[in-house]
Amino acid sequence: MMQPTKGYYSLIQYCPDAGRLEAANVGVLLFCPEQSFLQAKTVLSNRRIIKFFGTEGHDWARINSFKRGLEERLKVEFGEINSLESLEQFIALRANYLQITPPRSMQVTNPIKDLEALFIEIIGEEAPKHTSTKTLKRLLKEKIVNAGLEEKVRSDFEVEVPITRKKLEIPVGFQNGRFNLVNPVRFETEEPQQAFNTACRYAVEGESLFNHAHPSLGELQLVVVGKFRANDKESPAMVKKVLTDHHVKLYRFSKLLDLIDEIRRTAKTLPR
Repeated sequence: MMQPTKGYYSLIQYCPDAGRLEAANVGVLLFCPEQSFLQAKTVLSNRRIIKFFGTEGHDWARINSFKRGLEERLKVEFGEINSLESLEQFIALRANYLQITPPRSMQVTNPIKDLEALFIEIIGEEAPKHTSTKTLKRLLKEKIVNAGLEEKVRSDFEVEVPITRKKLEIPVGFQNGRFNLVNPVRFETEEPQQAFNTACRYAVEGESLFNHAHPSLGELQLVVVGKFRANDKESPAMVKKVLTDHHVKLYRFSKLLDLIDEIRRTAKTLPR
């Protein structure tokens, strides 16, 4: 059983008029530094906003975009927000209709379950399940491109895996002697065997790509950006061993800055 550790939670609120200080709770954020956990959950519907502020005068598409955008932004910032101070700084920079309240301390045992329990307690409904692989691909591309690396990367293209004839949708690629195919992969599972099976699949595909030059890109290298559960201590090392043995590099999504640094240092400017 996990030992309780210190965490912090904040409410996510819709505030259409900051001067009036009226707000509707639309989500919850939970941060647990010792368990490397940072995540937000927001409501799918806008019933609470309608209850507080009525149906008129709201840009629902924009509000929904803000909610999803905040969740996605926190996933991207996961490796950079690593202390209470950095979280408070992130909160202070919020400048739209969604506001985040100052963090309050709490005891955290299982971050995922504790976040769901907070959501139910504060919002009064079950926490929604969302975030697709397409979202991860988009986040990965945005984070790398927004780091000022547009001239060094190619975005959104397909490569065929020779051994399977399967098309891989690659969000980002860069050249540093080999053409690196950067692809996010989910290893968020309770069962290490499932993470192992996923790693084996990408190991086979990666080795096939490594051993067969592409007609226009040249020699290839698969770079996996792995998304693991925050408290998973076993899978990352095992996955890295499997991939490395088959010429596939692994970066953790939570440490994306390491990959960005490699691209900045080693990647060649691509012709346009």
